[in-house]
Amino acid sequence: MGGGKTLLRLATAMAVLAGTVFGHYHFLHYRSATGPFAPVPERFDLRSLPNRTVQFFVSSRGPEQMAPGDSLASLLSQLRLAAQTWSQVPTSELRLAFGGFSEPGTPHNHPRIEVVFDELPPGLVALGGPTVRAEMTGEGEGAFVPILRSVVVLPKDLSSRPSHSDAFFLTMVHEMGHALGLQHTQSSSVMSTYITRATTRAKPLAEDDIAGISSLYPNAEFALRFGAIRGRVTMNGVGVHLASVMALSPGGASVAALTDPDGYYHIAGIPPGRYYLYVHPLPPALQPELGPDDIVLPTGLDGRRFPPGPLFQAQFYPGTGDLLRAAVIDVTAGGTREGLDFQVVPRGPLTLYGVSTYSFPGNVAVKPAFLNLNGPRNFLVASGQGLTVRGSVAPGLQASVMGGSAFVLPDGIRPYPPAPDFLQVSFQFTPFSGIGPRHLIFTRDSELYVLPAGLNVVASPPPSIRTVSPLVLDRGRTAVSLAGSGFTEQTRILFDGLPATILAFDKDAGTILVQPPQGAPGHRAIVTALNPDGQTSLFLDAPSPPVYTYAPADPPSISITPASLPSGSVAMVEIQGENTNFSQGQTLLGFGSTDVVARRTWVLSPNRLWANVWISPSARPGSVSPTAVTGFEIARQVNGFQIEPARVGVPVPDPSPANPATGLPSIYSGGQALLRVSGFPANLRPEDLSLSLNEQAARVLRVSEEGILFEVPGGLPVGPTVARLRIGGILLPPFVVPIDLPPPVIVAVTKPDGVPVTTAEPAVPGQAIILAVFTLAAPGSTVSPDAVTVSVAGVPHRPTSVRLATTDPSVHFVEIVLSGDIKPGDSVPVTVRIEDRLSPPFLIPIRSP
Repeated sequence: MGGGKTLLRLATAMAVLAGTVFGHYHFLHYRSATGPFAPVPERFDLRSLPNRTVQFFVSSRGPEQMAPGDSLASLLSQLRLAAQTWSQVPTSELRLAFGGFSEPGTPHNHPRIEVVFDELPPGLVALGGPTVRAEMTGEGEGAFVPILRSVVVLPKDLSSRPSHSDAFFLTMVHEMGHALGLQHTQSSSVMSTYITRATTRAKPLAEDDIAGISSLYPNAEFALRFGAIRGRVTMNGVGVHLASVMALSPGGASVAALTDPDGYYHIAGIPPGRYYLYVHPLPPALQPELGPDDIVLPTGLDGRRFPPGPLFQAQFYPGTGDLLRAAVIDVTAGGTREGLDFQVVPRGPLTLYGVSTYSFPGNVAVKPAFLNLNGPRNFLVASGQGLTVRGSVAPGLQASVMGGSAFVLPDGIRPYPPAPDFLQVSFQFTPFSGIGPRHLIFTRDSELYVLPAGLNVVASPPPSIRTVSPLVLDRGRTAVSLAGSGFTEQTRILFDGLPATILAFDKDAGTILVQPPQGAPGHRAIVTALNPDGQTSLFLDAPSPPVYTYAPADPPSISITPASLPSGSVAMVEIQGENTNFSQGQTLLGFGSTDVVARRTWVLSPNRLWANVWISPSARPGSVSPTAVTGFEIARQVNGFQIEPARVGVPVPDPSPANPATGLPSIYSGGQALLRVSGFPANLRPEDLSLSLNEQAARVLRVSEEGILFEVPGGLPVGPTVARLRIGGILLPPFVVPIDLPPPVIVAVTKPDGVPVTTAEPAVPGQAIILAVFTLAAPGSTVSPDAVTVSVAGVPHRPTSVRLATTDPSVHFVEIVLSGDIKPGDSVPVTVRIEDRLSPPFLIPIRSP
């Protein structure tokens, strides 16, 4: 089962994962053998990582064989997209980054994920999870076991598994989730096994995935944006361990949790709305050494495993197998529903579980099932335990759709004629069916089984790309015209795993004009269209996917200056490229080791970039291999950078000076900045050091334990500058200091009709206000509302719009709707933040509605 095995199987197959534990579909430890049980999850300690970012490294040996036309650059693009998928969860602070290609024997002294290629048991596409952990740290609910090393293992032979396929990509997301600390779930999300997984490349994460990663690596928004449900599952008064409890919305969302050894559950991360609550036993393991659903059983500190509870009859809350008698649970943002308990009854072995659904938008089966309200085919095909018996429908089997958005036709359940061991289920839709995932309910005699997102209802066929035509635009820019069908204004285009930039969309002509990602000489990329309803062009184009081939050119190469730095240092390096196409925001720089990290890069030209690099104090002398990746272009210098022995007594600067007024790492020409330096000599005075930016002397104002407070020279352009710092008789290696625009300034606040907000005309929660902001961005620049945060009395707001003033290109109008959580007052502070630039507070009066 591709991507569906958990870590204990990796332990058995690879002999590296002994001692892994699980809970709430995270890997958990319990600190006691008896209740109450305090869960201790395994996760990366982001506080200990440079840039608070988990790096993943790819083995330089790569796969021995790949599918025809496939390449390492294509595979890397899928891995980067999988990592980006987890990095972009808005309620999680987790971030991942490509750290380069790791050579055999490369030292690693810090936490990381390693992607390696090895022999795997037959039938497995990949494996993943933590392999090395530190001792438990923290107290109470904050306790956790730090992950030091996780792996994603891919087979050496990928000749039958093309990296462009949706299934392969979802497997990468799944295994990366294991490496981050997630286990299987029954919610049909990407962390479900392949059997029930119902996500696609266009929508790779479901609500349960977002809840799982956010509860493991939460940011401040997680608890505010979602709700929770708590309760207990018991049988004859005794808690049932590893019962799966699921909150199911008729609109398609599902979020699940597993019970602890005392039967208590806590479902966190539930989007606000109305839900049914469903409890069911986990399906049996496919591997005997694993727990049910192929999860790794939790253990106590003594290493003993907690066995799963007994099998029981599935039910809806409060204790019914009939959805019409089930209670509807209201979940609110920031709220927790307590005491939703189940009393279950025992049963024998499960006979109805593990259902997969398929549909036929074209001539090839697609998993999961998508049915078009306006299409000619109104049926899906299902397989699973207990659906058919010897080519006939299992006696007593019935199927329905949760919420009444679609109906199974009378006599709509029958064997699928081309393959009678499969089940065909036909549906009737109504004008009120709506679109999105829908949960399927199967019953057989007294047995109940819910398949979350077993049916995806859409209103149009999937996209399809008919032709791929290269074009040359003005100034020699390369573009690609895609002709086909099913495109929308929200359609995204991928070249392998890299996004293309949409230049134009012509709905009538059925064409999309894109700028392709930077290519490698002669690279062959599969082009895929992704629609917002979850469908992709590979639903139709998989048998012969469209290909774009980049023009031939000389291979790229790089060199690095300086070619060595001592351990424990922070300094700038310059990368010179030949036949490269470096691009700001697109070029990644990695060194293949956690001991050398590019903290930030600045592209100066297509063949030149600067980077601040951090050399770990624990790094041993040796060589690492810098790699610059731009799109599909990969330039490596094997063993091109040397780690030297540490220089004892040399201070180390933090190359991100802070604005002392805000504490944020954004400084500007003519302002003040605080440069933090570790290893200061005692009794240092301002006259004992010198600092320059781009060869302009900076006036040192104060030296303290906080760092060096200095005045940024005037006249510096926005962008990177080279800083040189001498402390006493020691000249530190140069480092890059970025210069920003001055902070934004709120110059006025009005109502939408232009009336200024004053004591006579106060702002009111629930109503809109418009902020006139000076220097929000460079004059004339377009700013996305998603890039701006407005804080009113400490309550964050996302703007509904950001637009340029027509009379002054230095002013932007930022519109927000005031939250009802704001406490009224006569002088309520309002600030605007974009990246690390924060405005001074602007005071406005706010009155109750």
